[in-house]
Amino acid sequence: MNIAQIEENTKRLIERVEKKEVSQKDFPFELLLSYGHRPQSVGRLRSGERNLAKQEGEVVWKRHIYFKHSKTGSLHSDIDSMRREKFVSKYKIRFVIATDFNEFLAVDTKTLEPLDVDFNDLAKHFDFFLPWAQMEKAVYQGENPADVKAAEKMAKLFDLIKEENFDNDTKNDLQKLHNLNVFLTRLLFCFFAEDTGIFKDNQFSNAIGSHTLADGSDLPDYLDRLFIVLNTPETARKDLPDYLAQFPYVNGGLFSDDIPSPSFSARSRRILIECGSDLDWSNINPDIFGSMIQAVVHTDQRGSMGMHYTSVPNIMKVIEPLFLNSLYDELEEVQENPRRLEKLLQRLANLKIFDPACGSGNFLIIAYKELRRLEMEVFKWLQELELERIDSSKGEMAQLRVPMSGIKLSQFYGIELDDFAHEVAILSLWLAEHQMNQEFKAEFGECPPSLPLTRSGNIVSGNAIRLDWSAICPSQGEVYILGNPPYKGSRVQNEQQKKDMSECFKGIKAYKDIDYVGCWFYKAANYINDESEYAFVSTSSICEGSQVVALWPYIFALNNEISFAIKSFHWSNNAKNKAGVTCSIIGLRKVKRKPKYLYLNDIRHQADNINAYLIAGKTIFVKSSRKPFWNIPVMSAGNYTGHAQPLMLTDEEKKQLLENHPQANIFIKKVVGSNELIKNISRWCIWIPDDQLEFAKSISPISERIEQVRKSRLESKDKEANKIAYRAHQFRDTKVALEHTIVVPTVSSERRKYIPVAFINSDTVITNKAMGIYDGDSYIFSILVSNIHMVWVRAIAGRMRKDISYSSVLCYNTFPMPATTESQKRKLRELAFAVLEARENYPDRSLSSIYDPDKMPENIIDAHKEVDKYVDTLYKNGGFNSDEERLEHLFRMYEKKFNKECGNA
Repeated sequence: MNIAQIEENTKRLIERVEKKEVSQKDFPFELLLSYGHRPQSVGRLRSGERNLAKQEGEVVWKRHIYFKHSKTGSLHSDIDSMRREKFVSKYKIRFVIATDFNEFLAVDTKTLEPLDVDFNDLAKHFDFFLPWAQMEKAVYQGENPADVKAAEKMAKLFDLIKEENFDNDTKNDLQKLHNLNVFLTRLLFCFFAEDTGIFKDNQFSNAIGSHTLADGSDLPDYLDRLFIVLNTPETARKDLPDYLAQFPYVNGGLFSDDIPSPSFSARSRRILIECGSDLDWSNINPDIFGSMIQAVVHTDQRGSMGMHYTSVPNIMKVIEPLFLNSLYDELEEVQENPRRLEKLLQRLANLKIFDPACGSGNFLIIAYKELRRLEMEVFKWLQELELERIDSSKGEMAQLRVPMSGIKLSQFYGIELDDFAHEVAILSLWLAEHQMNQEFKAEFGECPPSLPLTRSGNIVSGNAIRLDWSAICPSQGEVYILGNPPYKGSRVQNEQQKKDMSECFKGIKAYKDIDYVGCWFYKAANYINDESEYAFVSTSSICEGSQVVALWPYIFALNNEISFAIKSFHWSNNAKNKAGVTCSIIGLRKVKRKPKYLYLNDIRHQADNINAYLIAGKTIFVKSSRKPFWNIPVMSAGNYTGHAQPLMLTDEEKKQLLENHPQANIFIKKVVGSNELIKNISRWCIWIPDDQLEFAKSISPISERIEQVRKSRLESKDKEANKIAYRAHQFRDTKVALEHTIVVPTVSSERRKYIPVAFINSDTVITNKAMGIYDGDSYIFSILVSNIHMVWVRAIAGRMRKDISYSSVLCYNTFPMPATTESQKRKLRELAFAVLEARENYPDRSLSSIYDPDKMPENIIDAHKEVDKYVDTLYKNGGFNSDEERLEHLFRMYEKKFNKECGNA
C-alpha cells in the first residue's frame, strides 16, 4: 500500500467515526487496516484470538499496538502509565495509543517520538504510523551536514595530494590515478572505522599524529606499513611495535593490493589528520556519501556536493515493486508458519541484486539495507512464535535462538565505468554492512563480527555494454537487475557511446533512434531467466515516438513483458540544487500469468497487459503514416527554408528594403515557424511567383539575395539542393493557402496543457518548423486543441529535449477520429471560434504567455473546457473520467482501424 492510499484511508476512517459508521470499539482495528495490515490478521485480533489485553476497551497486539479507549479524563496520565507496562518491551510493541476520541495521544517506542493532536486532525499526521506499512520514518537528507563537511575536507586533501604527486606528464597516468583512488578509499575506511567501533576511538588519526614527522616526509612509508598490517592476520604478524600491533586484521580485499601511498607535505599531513580527528564519520550515510565523495575526484561537480546522487525515496520507487513488496507479501502470508519463515530466510540468503550501472552503489546499498531489515522482521516473527510455543506449553523460559544474518555482500553485483565510483561503491557497501550489523545487534543482542571483513560485493569496473553480464553475475537463480543507467539521446552521445549502441543493437536497423539507456533494457532482456526480473529508471522518451517501434518489438520478441510501470514523473533528488528530469520506471520479466501493475499518481492499478507506451492495453505499435487513417483534412509540413536563408528578413531588413525600394512590398510576406508563432516573433520573407521573377530581379537587393541562394545551393553537398539552384528565387516548397492555414507548431513545451494551434491568413507563409492544414475546415481546429488530442500526442510524439515534437505522420495521421455529422462539425466550428475570440482579448500577449500553465487566463481555460467536454462526447457518451481512460479508448480505436486497414495483428 502506498502513501497516497494510506492518507486517503485515514481521512475516510476519521470521517466514518464522526458519522458513527465506525464504532469507537472498532476504531483500532480499522486503523490497522488503513495501513495495509492483512484483514485475516486483524480479524483474529478483533475476535480476541490475538488480543492480549486484559481490560475492556484495550487492544494489545505483539510488535504492533497497545491501544486504550481512555475514559478517566486524564489522557496524558494514562499514556504515561501505558508506556511503563512491562509487556510493552516484552512484546516489542511499536505504538502506544490512548484516546478519548476528542484528543489523540501516541508514542513511537522505537524513536520515542510523541504525537499529541485533536482526534479530528489525526489524518494530517498519518505518516506517524507509516512503520506499520514497512515505511520506516528515517530522515534521508540530501545534504547531511556530516556528509558535506567530510566531502569538502576530503576535496581539499585530494587537491593537495594531486598537486604534490602529479605533474603535467603524469596527469593522464591511468594506473597512478587508479592507485590514488584506492588510497582514498582506504583512508575513508580508516576514518569510518575509528569512529564506529571497528578501530579504537581515533586510533588511526592519533597514530599518524604521534608516529610520523610533522613535515609529512615519512608518512607514505608509515601508511604502506600500516596497510600491510591491516591485511595481515594477528597470528601471522612478527615483531611489530604496539602502535601497529594494536590495529586489527581487516582483510576483505581493501588492503590486499601492494599500492604505494602518495607523498605528503606538512600541510597535506595536517589536513589528513583533521579529516579523521575533526569529523564524526559515524554519521556518514553510505547511500548518499558515496555520490558526494565522487565530487572529490570529479572537480566539475564540486559546486553542488551531492547533487547527482539518487535519493532514497526514488530508489524505493524501483526496488519496492521490483521485489521488496512481494517479499513483504510473502512474509505476511507465512508469518504464522515457522517452516515457511525459515524457507523465506533461505530465499533471502540466495537471491542476487545486480546493478549494471551502479555508480557509487546507491541502489545496491539501499537494496542491501532493506533486505537486512526484512530479514530482521522474519527473525522477529520466528522469536514471537517460539515465545508463544513456550507460553502455551507452560514450560521453563528457554533461551531463544540467537539469529544470525544469512544475507551477504557477495549477493550484490555491480558494473561501473568510472574507476573511482567503482572503488567507492565497494567501500560504501562495507560501511552499510557495518551499520546494519549494529542495527541487528541493537535488536537481537548479537551480530556478525565487524572484522575481518567478509567478501565484498562483486563490483567490477568496466563498460557494462561491452561486458558479458553473466560472467559478472551468474544468471542462474533469482536475480533482480536494477539501476539508473545514463540516458543520452542520439544527439548527445559521444563516439564511444555510439559504438556501444552499434555493438549492442546488431541487426536492429533503427537503433540510432534509441536513447543510450535502451542498451541496458535490451541486454537485460537477453540476460534474464524465468526467476529473474529487471527494472530501470529511464527518460520517458524511451516509451514515446519513434523509439517505441525501434526498441520494444525486439524486447517483447525475447518473451519479455512489462510487469510494472511508473509513468512520467519528475525524478529528482533532495539536494539543494535539484537535478531533475521527467522519467519513467519500467519493470520487466519473462511472460507469466501474474498480476501486472501500472502506477498512476502514486496509485497502483492492476492491468491485464501493459504495452510499450505504458498504457493498460494490448501490445500495439503506432507507426508513422504518410496519409491520415481517418477522413480528416490533410496536414503537411511548411516550406523548407534550407539553403535559402537570404530570402529571410528581419524587421530592420524589411524596413530598409521598403524605404529604398517601396515597390518590393508585393514580394514580402510574414513568415512563421514554431518559435515565431508561439513567441510572436516578427520575421519576413521574400516570396516571388514565377511570373513576376523579372520584375523582382530588377530590384537590386532582391537580385543580390537570389544570387546568394543560387550559389549556396550549387555549393551544397545536398544533391537535391543542387537540382533547384535554377529556382533560387523561391524556397524549395511554395505552399501557401488561398484563404487561411491552421498552423501547428512542431515543437511545444511539455508544460502546456494544450498545443497553441493558430489560424493565419494567406499573407503569412509557414516554414518547415511548423505543420499546416491549408484552407482546412475550422472544425478540425477544435479537435487539434482538445485535451483528448493532447493525450494522444503526449503518448505518441517524440521529444526535442523536454519539448513535444509534433509531426503529421506520427501524431496527426494516426490520431483516432470518430465519425462526425454535419451538425457536430457546426458545433466544433462554434467552439473553435470561441477559443480564438477569447485569445483576442489579449492582443499584447504571445501564445507562449497565454498558454503558460501558471498564467493562462480564466476565459481561455473556460473556452478550452467547453471544447474538451464536447469533443469527449464524440468518442464516448458521458465522456471520460481520466486521461488514462481517454488513451485506452484511443488505442482500442487505433488497433481496430490499423488491423482493418493493414491486416496487422
